[in-house]
Amino acid sequence: MAGKTRFAKTAVAYAVKYGPLVYEAIKHGREPAQRAVQQAWARQRHRRLAFAHAATVVDGSALRIFHEGEQVWVVFSGDEPIASYPSVTTPLSTLLQHVDLSLRTAPPPPGTRRLPSLPAPVVGKAKELSERARKVLSRNHKSED
Repeated sequence: MAGKTRFAKTAVAYAVKYGPLVYEAIKHGREPAQRAVQQAWARQRHRRLAFAHAATVVDGSALRIFHEGEQVWVVFSGDEPIASYPSVTTPLSTLLQHVDLSLRTAPPPPGTRRLPSLPAPVVGKAKELSERARKVLSRNHKSED
């Protein structure tokens, strides 16, 4: 019982001491955190839009460049730039003036999903575990007969 009382007193003391600081941190930290998440979602959205656009044009590809500290995806049809995501006011020829165009990426084939690849040790371990499970199941099946 003494342990619970001491814990409660300590918790109340910390709440009184640090509660206002936590409240202010949450109050002022929420907006920057929300803004960062929205920017991350926007970057992903621009990438998806660029690759979707590149998939609809002849010999389409996309290239990520940086303009004024922001990521911009430029869509190409062959060797000609045709659009950017997000759209920028600067002409595309000016944006691509000193860029290595060999870094362009072709869009993935339709219907494929980008899944993260597993490291080789994880794949090997999964195969080993599935083999063990097969052996155990075959032993159990034989013992039931």
